[in-house]
Amino acid sequence: MNTRLFLLLLGSSALAADPNVKPDAVAGNEAVKKIMETRAGRGVMRDDTPPTPPEEALKKFKTRSDVAIDLMAAEPVVEQPLYASWDSKGRMWVVQYRQYQFPAGLKIISYDQHLRAKFDKVPLPPPRGEKGADKITVFEDTDGDGFFDKHEDVITGLNIASAALHGMGRIWVLNPPYLLSYADADFDAKPDSDTPEVELSGFGLEDTHSVATNLQWGMDGWLYGANGSTTTGNVSSANTKNVKWEGQCIWRYHPIKKTFEIYAEGGGNTFSLDIDSKGRLFSGTNGASRGMHYEQGSYGIKGWGKHGPLTNPYAFGWFEHMNHQGDNKRFPQAFTVYEGGLLGSAYEGKIIAPNALQNLVYVSERIPEGSTFRTKDEENLLSTPDRWFRPVWAGVGPDGGFYMADWYDTRLSHVSPIDDWHKTSGRIYRVRPAAGVPKLKPFDLSKATPDELLGYLSHPNEWFRKQAVLEIGWRELDQLYPQLMKMLTEHNNPHALEALWSIDLISQHKTGEPFQGDPIIYNLLEHQDAYVRRWIVKLIGERRSSWVEGSLIPRAKSETNIEVRAQILASAKKLKASTALPLLWAGDAEDISGHLPLLAWWALESKAEKERAAVFAFLKSDTAFLKTTLFRDHLAEKLAKRYALAGGEENLQSCADLLAMTNDEALRGKFIAGIASAFEGAEMPKLPEALTKALNDYIAKQSGGDLTLALRSGNADALKSALKLLEDKKASNTARIAIAKTLAELGKQEAVMPMVNILKATNPPGLKRGILQAAAKFDDKRIPEALLLGWEGQIAGDKALREDALRVMAGRKEWAQILVSFVNEWKIPAKQFTVDIVRQLSLHKDPEIDAAIDKHWKGLLATGPTPEKKKESERIKAVVKTGLGDPAKGKIQFMGRCAICHTLFGEGGKIGPDLTGYDRTNADFWLDNLFMPSMEIREGFGAYIVKTKGGQILTGLMDAQDASGIVLKDMAGNKTAFKQADIEKLEASPISLMPEGLTTGMSDADLKDFFAYLMKK
Repeated sequence: MNTRLFLLLLGSSALAADPNVKPDAVAGNEAVKKIMETRAGRGVMRDDTPPTPPEEALKKFKTRSDVAIDLMAAEPVVEQPLYASWDSKGRMWVVQYRQYQFPAGLKIISYDQHLRAKFDKVPLPPPRGEKGADKITVFEDTDGDGFFDKHEDVITGLNIASAALHGMGRIWVLNPPYLLSYADADFDAKPDSDTPEVELSGFGLEDTHSVATNLQWGMDGWLYGANGSTTTGNVSSANTKNVKWEGQCIWRYHPIKKTFEIYAEGGGNTFSLDIDSKGRLFSGTNGASRGMHYEQGSYGIKGWGKHGPLTNPYAFGWFEHMNHQGDNKRFPQAFTVYEGGLLGSAYEGKIIAPNALQNLVYVSERIPEGSTFRTKDEENLLSTPDRWFRPVWAGVGPDGGFYMADWYDTRLSHVSPIDDWHKTSGRIYRVRPAAGVPKLKPFDLSKATPDELLGYLSHPNEWFRKQAVLEIGWRELDQLYPQLMKMLTEHNNPHALEALWSIDLISQHKTGEPFQGDPIIYNLLEHQDAYVRRWIVKLIGERRSSWVEGSLIPRAKSETNIEVRAQILASAKKLKASTALPLLWAGDAEDISGHLPLLAWWALESKAEKERAAVFAFLKSDTAFLKTTLFRDHLAEKLAKRYALAGGEENLQSCADLLAMTNDEALRGKFIAGIASAFEGAEMPKLPEALTKALNDYIAKQSGGDLTLALRSGNADALKSALKLLEDKKASNTARIAIAKTLAELGKQEAVMPMVNILKATNPPGLKRGILQAAAKFDDKRIPEALLLGWEGQIAGDKALREDALRVMAGRKEWAQILVSFVNEWKIPAKQFTVDIVRQLSLHKDPEIDAAIDKHWKGLLATGPTPEKKKESERIKAVVKTGLGDPAKGKIQFMGRCAICHTLFGEGGKIGPDLTGYDRTNADFWLDNLFMPSMEIREGFGAYIVKTKGGQILTGLMDAQDASGIVLKDMAGNKTAFKQADIEKLEASPISLMPEGLTTGMSDADLKDFFAYLMKK
């Protein structure tokens, strides 16, 4: 470590002895205070493990043989570092998040089930607001020896500051709920005034581990940022008002136009952001993959129940995380694509992703997969046994080194209302070649000559290339135009893209508009570099110039690069319909990722109502498009569903117009299917005469085959036919279940007796299970009576059917009362009840039911520590210490006890998390989760409780959520759809679906085998 820096560290002052916030200081009422004092934390909480001094911690790292790691800064100069960036002088700006986790000056007036806080007020921006402990420190290497020898706190007193970035003569600071900019005209890294300009307001503060962060300059002149999964937004700028969302997204702000927009939605807890050398956007994740790849205007997977819906209720699909092969341990939150040119070809273009939970850093290859990527792990970059190592940010510096901000704390989980973070620790590390320290002479790109900047456009380090582009644009160096045009247009110039970026930014800063060279843009659509073509397509979408838009239309069919096709569809979403709709042809290409059809849908959907006439004009004029696989398999059904779901006279008429548009019965069938799916779970509303006629004509031509549709449309003879089919023993089980489901959704009471007869008679368990889910919709005592009176002969013999029946009866208060009376009379064995069924019974809060629970299942619902659990845990520890058994026999135990919910080594269910990637060799991990599964509920696997207006109470995972309602999946994997109008109450459960006591009844030999399989490498 550099001696001068070490002396600086010793000489700096630390925070006060106890910087942690006490409940009395932030609780706005007694209820909140009680939660803070009594609610147990979940996940990796603080323990008594001592921190390792910085120089000693450095020695603990095990790295690849070709790299070394340097300690660049440490406490007390750096405490709780969250984010870093570099300016045009190569100075490193570090945000110290010392105020976390409670904003100064605010009181919490309520918590939700996920510990998201509601505050008593919105904090004022600095300097008017309450001063916090956050600060921004600038580090500099003034003598070029490869280490920082100077540091200065340039902005202090910030209150939940999450990112800082220099550019355009200003210091941009994310301090939710605000994006601030401080003037710094002389580039001395100090604000010219204590009063910043408020550029944006409205970022959420509900969960300060999930706020907006990670500012990045895009090469399109926009300022990009990420928003985490458990905060919301209602953001306004000078020229954009009230952009609202819930949960994770990538957003951007144009500092010249003062406009704000969501760039893409979805992901894990998007607390990182990287834009690679081709301008593509990525984020890390708190899941088990390496992260997300975003296209402009795309929608991604999210935890619907916890994180809220997408902003578009008609998205009808989403991007998943990049497919991954390799280590699946959670979680590689920090993320960067290494393109620094220093570490060598073994690293160039690879993802380097620190895993704060596992105290290691991955290197993963990016492999094209259709229009996106999959990832594959290589040898880890480094690891350490120091469990305090918590890298929360990663990036590549001007020297080409890979940098990490290490939060450095024994605690990692945010799920606790107690502020016991170790606020006086933090480190900045750099990974560089083992051969030696990278040394850069002091430089200042803000004062570099135009020719010098031109030279930097071909620098081996992406950072220099991008920073030179930005400086050329910010300084409006239009004298470089001839040289830039030469770079852009000459054959096979590897830096044509940087030249295009520079030309565009010069234009934006001189005129306020993107590059205006229309004829040049037309020619560049034929450029040999696919990424130049892709960026030109993006520019066309940004500027919306009709002359140029037209030139893009032929490209939609002829483009050979799938990533360019993806951008054509993304740009189509931003263009007017006359241009955008012909561009849908770009989606008619093979894409194993499935992204192109979704991008095409999102482009079409954006015009469906706003430019309805243009949509129908296009579909009628381009009959060849109606014959494409894209339209028939991916767009037709969605378009009809979109109109039907939106409802109203005009939209329903559009459904009729779709049907009238073609005589192709297969295509009409797609439209019909879309319309029908919009009304699943309900009878169709009164339809326009033309649509009613079209539906009836279709049903008649199908010889009444589409009976479910006929039922929903109110067809007079359909009910008789449906009841006849339901009673027909020769009909397929699938057909009988489908018609039962439709009859139940429509509330046709006439269907109850046929369903009861099926349940009472000797029928396949699969048929009974399907009928049972439909019958559950009816509040009719004949159903539980049929089940209970025929329990031994017709129900109890099949475990899956038996448990489904118990769940159905536990879901209604009156049925549950009858059920427990049978248990009290020893007609139904209490041992047949699983924990989730007993828990469902308890939700009714009924004295009679509660008494039965206390009598038959006392202690079963206890979720905290108990003497019995402690005793069993100690027994298991002692047994496992003596050695493990036979994994093959243990697999049998796993499949019988766990596999209904969990996958391990590729086998098992999907109700709970895949266990393969967890810390399986750690016995304590298994014991904690076996005996206290609610201590840490993995994101995406939290249970929800639904109470319907029809009297049902159900629990399960939120499987889907859109404009029509939600889908809940129970422990058996049964999915139940609920219309929003039918839901009386929806709430998250603090209790895991996983039952406790799974080892009950296992002998010592069984335990040895069981753990041998669980811990198998």
